[in-house]
Amino acid sequence: MQGPVARIGYSSKSVMALLVTMGALTACQIPSESVDETSGEIPEVAPVLQGTWEYGRVALSSEFENELREQRVIADTLYEGIKALNANRLLTPPETSAYRYFSQVLAVDSSNAVAKQGIQDIAAKYLQLAEQAGRQGQFDSAKTFLSRAEQVDSFHAGLGPAKALLEAEINSTDLVMGINAGELARQSLALVGQLEEIAIKARDSGAFVLITAPNDTQGRWIYAQMQAAVQGHRLRGNIELGETPTIRLVKPIGGDA
Repeated sequence: MQGPVARIGYSSKSVMALLVTMGALTACQIPSESVDETSGEIPEVAPVLQGTWEYGRVALSSEFENELREQRVIADTLYEGIKALNANRLLTPPETSAYRYFSQVLAVDSSNAVAKQGIQDIAAKYLQLAEQAGRQGQFDSAKTFLSRAEQVDSFHAGLGPAKALLEAEINSTDLVMGINAGELARQSLALVGQLEEIAIKARDSGAFVLITAPNDTQGRWIYAQMQAAVQGHRLRGNIELGETPTIRLVKPIGGDA
C-alpha cells in the first residue's frame, strides 16, 4: 500500500487525513438529524425555499406588469394632450381638451414634467390670445382669455404683465371701430363708405391702421378700399386674422387719432 502512495507524493497519514476531511465535509452538508439511523439511508432533502421563491417571482412579475401598464396609459394620455394642445383644444371640448388629458396624468403622477409643462403651455396660449384680442380692441374677449389662463395656472408668471397690458389697451385713446361681418362678406356699398371715412381719419391723424379680418382676402379688400379713399397718401397698416372684424387706429406718439 505504501508503494503506490509514495509514488504520487502522499504518505499514508496524509491519505487518512484527506479521508477524514472528506467525511467531515459530507457531514457538514447533511444535517445529522436527516439520517435514518435504522436503515442507514440518507433521505432526500426537500427544497424548502422553492415555494417561497415562486411566490415572490410571481408577485414581482405582476407588480412589474402593472407598472408597465400604468406607464403605457400615461404615455398615451400625454400624447393625446399634446395633440389637443396643438389643435388649440385647450379647455373645450371638456372631454378631449388638453387640460383634461394633462390633469389626468397629474392625478396619478403629480411630478410628471411633461404634464406640468403642458398645463403651463395652455395658460401661455390663453395669454397670447388675450394679448391679441386686446390689441385688436376686442376687450371682452381679452378678459375672457385672461380668466381662462388664470383658471388653468393661477401662478403663471405671465398673468400679471398680461393684465397690466390689457388695462393699458383699454385706457388708450386709440379708436377701435367694428365692422359688420355680413356687410364685409357682401362687400356692401355701405361698408365701402364707412371705410372711406375711417381712411380719411387715419390720414389726417397719421395713425397706424390695424385691420382685423376673418381671412387674408377680406383683410386685403378692407385695406384696398381705405387706400383708394386717400389717393396720394400711403396708409401705414397691418392685417391680422381674427373672428371679429375691426379696424383700430393706433395714434402716433404725441398725436391724436
